[in-house]
Amino acid sequence: MYTSRILLCGNSKIFSSAKIVGRIKFRGAIERGEFIVPLNAAEAEDFKLNDGDFQIFLNGAEISVDELRKILDGAADYIVFENHEEYLLRFRELYALKLIDRVITLPTLLNYATDNFFSLNNTIQIFNLIHALKLPRTLDVDGFFAKNDYYMFPDFSSKIAGVADVEAYPALKNFYAEIYSKLDECRFRFFDALLLTGERTPEEFIDALIETDHLSENILTFARKNSALENFLFANENSFEKISAFPAVNGSWLWIKKIVRSDFACYVVTHKDAKLKNLPEGYKIIHAGHVFAKEKFGYLGDDSGDNISRLNLYLNEITALYWIWKHTRHNLIGFCHYRRFFTADGENFLTCDEATELLRENDIIVNDCKFGYIALYDWKIMLSGKNLAEHVIKTIRKYIAARQPDYLAAYDRVNNSFGVFCYEIFITRRKIFEAYCEWLFSFIIDATEEILATTDIASSDDPQEYRVVSFVAEHLMTVWLIKNPLRIKILPIIFRDNV
Repeated sequence: MYTSRILLCGNSKIFSSAKIVGRIKFRGAIERGEFIVPLNAAEAEDFKLNDGDFQIFLNGAEISVDELRKILDGAADYIVFENHEEYLLRFRELYALKLIDRVITLPTLLNYATDNFFSLNNTIQIFNLIHALKLPRTLDVDGFFAKNDYYMFPDFSSKIAGVADVEAYPALKNFYAEIYSKLDECRFRFFDALLLTGERTPEEFIDALIETDHLSENILTFARKNSALENFLFANENSFEKISAFPAVNGSWLWIKKIVRSDFACYVVTHKDAKLKNLPEGYKIIHAGHVFAKEKFGYLGDDSGDNISRLNLYLNEITALYWIWKHTRHNLIGFCHYRRFFTADGENFLTCDEATELLRENDIIVNDCKFGYIALYDWKIMLSGKNLAEHVIKTIRKYIAARQPDYLAAYDRVNNSFGVFCYEIFITRRKIFEAYCEWLFSFIIDATEEILATTDIASSDDPQEYRVVSFVAEHLMTVWLIKNPLRIKILPIIFRDNV
């Protein structure tokens, strides 16, 4: 929690949000009967002080301007005027002494300096730095620009996003490209940088880094001069790729580049010899249903550790998805089929670098939505028969109603729709992958077990029957996607014939 350290020009004794480290008084133009307030910046710039024109007293003892500056560089953050009129009348003298950026009034202290050190110059500086460092898609985690009135200067080309109360101040929409009422709302996003400005202890800063780790590779933060945070960050500089400091009023803006583990994996699901050689870097073949495979091909199997390989006949590639969820920790993760691969140019498989770049401004890569003249509900009946298909659809619906009730309407809509994201193939960031798998496997395994217990699909030789669950399950990603505010990137696929 931020507590301002102030030199008070006034008589108040207690502040809940500030610590009085000294009492300061001045003697100058007012005492000589000169009551001139500069009308503009030029007039203030032209004003000159002569020796002896202005005296400073701290706790009753006279001090020099240099001594006051040293105190403001260490023990105190602001000079606070309790009397607004005195502040205005002292303005030109304090401006001439280059102290004005450390001088505020009591209302300013109470309204603007409760969460972090307040300086209009610092606000302007960090806005310019964001653009100079080419970090336009920065997330203002603490609502810094909103709290410092910068939203009154709309920049319609800005891509800065913010966590702020837009209902209280609708004008924020003129400044922020995107607004979130709380941090959790942007949990699936990725930003060029995060702006952390609230005063934090080293422990609180580490907690913030952990909480937001998936959101960006860069942190912009303000560290007050000689603060515990400043000392901690530079003492642990080797924990980051690089820390760049930009001097500011009463401290520095820090650009922290995190050490990022480049870890991309796109799993290619197969149940046969995929006949794939020289795959792009990061591609890995996984054999779904490996536990019952009559022929092994030397691929990674889905039957080690925590697994559901035994259900592969009914869930198809989803058993491999479960294994990947439980046994990997890749930052960027993809899921495709031995016959279907994403492509950016129509000729070559999507590369790690291409996927990484696309996921900087998108949240998930999927194949384009397929539309047909027959609703999915009717299509499933055509495939597996009315009684069996309806039983499976209703059983899965029952489990969604019990475990994921917020998705029930989306499930009904998709089942009756004419369009769907096909094949359950995607590339996304780990946080999104985890969220989808947690949702999917909260109900699909138990629903499948009940379907096996209430039908005879386990003894059927007809793939249209024993694959009935997978026909419904492969469209569950669409159910999840339409309920989450993701930026979806559509890419075409390369289809491999005769495999």
